[in-house]
Amino acid sequence: MSSETIRERFFPMAVMIFFVVAVQLLSLALMPPLAETEVRIFENPESAANPFSYIILVLGFTLFILMAMKLKKGWVVSGVVLLAMAMGVYYVLSAFFPPTLALLASLAILVLLHLYPEWYIIDLVGLLVCAGVGTLFGLSMTPFPALLLLVVLAAYDAISVYKTRHMVTLAEGVMEIRAPLLFVVPRKRGYSFRREGLGSGGDRGAYFLGLGDAIIPTVLVISANWSLDLPQVELFGIGANLPALGAMLGTALGFAVLSTTSRDRPQAGLPFLNGGAILGFLLASLVAGAAVF
Repeated sequence: MSSETIRERFFPMAVMIFFVVAVQLLSLALMPPLAETEVRIFENPESAANPFSYIILVLGFTLFILMAMKLKKGWVVSGVVLLAMAMGVYYVLSAFFPPTLALLASLAILVLLHLYPEWYIIDLVGLLVCAGVGTLFGLSMTPFPALLLLVVLAAYDAISVYKTRHMVTLAEGVMEIRAPLLFVVPRKRGYSFRREGLGSGGDRGAYFLGLGDAIIPTVLVISANWSLDLPQVELFGIGANLPALGAMLGTALGFAVLSTTSRDRPQAGLPFLNGGAILGFLLASLVAGAAVF
């Protein structure tokens, strides 16, 4: 196998795994300052109804995008997505900077995404948004509802990709309007998401990973880390308990398995990523003697 073939096949997958791991590490770093705020999604973090409230939000947003695409109103979707991304960046930056500075930086990023949606800018903003959203939802749920969320969303992802295929339609529509809801990993030098976008068939110049594939396993990592009173291990200067580390390792292994599947057609990522995160979390919780249920 030539070095060019190795680079084309394995380097993008390694970069995607890096994105997922980077999101989880950044979320762990964000957890202490964000935990001190009063911003939470759910009033009762132990409620088993929380995952279903999240799923209703997902379904509603999916329906909104599909309807807008059908009505040829892609600009509406793009505007809503850009605004949501800016809010996510503000949530992250406000944990470290004064509100005015965080707001100005978020607005600058919003303008940059609108005027110059290149792949490296989209990826950088995606890291911040995924870390912020993953931390926020992780701080809003204890492990049991978080586990329930991962199981239900893994099943939904599989059905929506392989059976109804509406998630494939959604992803393609998002890429056509250059909405920054995916990580973009170029397959070739000189690729420009701004100019080429999705491409077609074998001419596609990049691999794509939905932001949700990085966010959802991270919810379990953060949930485990803040709600389980266990000793912390230093990881690159960031504290994490054993169940959180187990969920992180499981996510990475799940992605490694996902990378062995066919790349000729879209794959549902959450069954692999969530499945790995859940198994890693449960095994690590057993070793640590943590009471999860």
